[in-house]
Amino acid sequence: MSKVSVVVPVYNVEDYLEKCLDSLIHQTLEEIEILCVDDGSTDHSNELLYIYKNRDPRIQVLEKPNGGLSDARNYGMKFATSPYILFVDSDDFLEPQALEKAAAKLDETGADLVIFDVYQYFMKTQTKEVIANRYSGDRVYTLKENPEMITRILNAAWNKMYRRSLFEDNGITYPFGYLYEDLGTTYKLLLKARSIAFVNEPLYDYLADRPGNITQSFNQKAYHILTMAEETMNYYRQEGVYDQYYEELKYLACVNIIENLKKTRTVKDRKLVNEYIDACFAFIHKNFPDYPECKYPINRQKNDWIYMRPQVLKGYLRTRNWIRR
Repeated sequence: MSKVSVVVPVYNVEDYLEKCLDSLIHQTLEEIEILCVDDGSTDHSNELLYIYKNRDPRIQVLEKPNGGLSDARNYGMKFATSPYILFVDSDDFLEPQALEKAAAKLDETGADLVIFDVYQYFMKTQTKEVIANRYSGDRVYTLKENPEMITRILNAAWNKMYRRSLFEDNGITYPFGYLYEDLGTTYKLLLKARSIAFVNEPLYDYLADRPGNITQSFNQKAYHILTMAEETMNYYRQEGVYDQYYEELKYLACVNIIENLKKTRTVKDRKLVNEYIDACFAFIHKNFPDYPECKYPINRQKNDWIYMRPQVLKGYLRTRNWIRR
């Protein structure tokens, strides 16, 4: 029986897929199943999947109509049989001992999930930067005892290995049809995890500057970040712990919104941008009327204060665009 189910959503990534799959089939942990979900690819991704499937029987190719990243992850989970599960985006890749080290930490600690460091990889410069956790790998944690964890960890699905039961026993899936799906899922898993472990070593390579990467672009789907923030907030309300984690949830929502607002710097359609700014701050003032006061500092970078004041931000962007003409 395999120890880890690796779910790989695949959609039009023919230029990156081989590196991803090579990193999986050459893992030092051999007892794995690799569930590749072809989410309606129209390039040569499907052909590559079958080439690799013929090379390695641990690979399964699951085909479905295009439904987006969340739908592909959920679909792959239905076929998972291993006690542990990990998600890999098909334009990223793993370090050779990633699965072995993450699974060993779950075995050793009995934790429901383990979080590991990440290499942020830049194609243009062929360089890497480490995104490190702030927690020691020498002990386990709970969210109740460490609520600030909400403000400190990456919300990404892919720098974590989970017990499959954490999803199944709590009925947690990825929200269908939305971007920023990790914002609407990761903090549910943190809340439900009986304990959380860490590996203080980068095990995952995240491709940060791929053309078309949604984190590099701005469009109407930017509004999804508000929906996903609300998804998490409502879950904490349903669980009766919203007030207990109010400061952390305020930080989480505001910081994610501020980071998304930074993408508007290059958008020329000022009407679109101003409407988005208004929607963001309407959301913040509705849910967090005491903003910008916060237990945790929201303005993490030098000019973040600009993004915390809607009228200042509109003027700043207007001036910036005028200078660029």
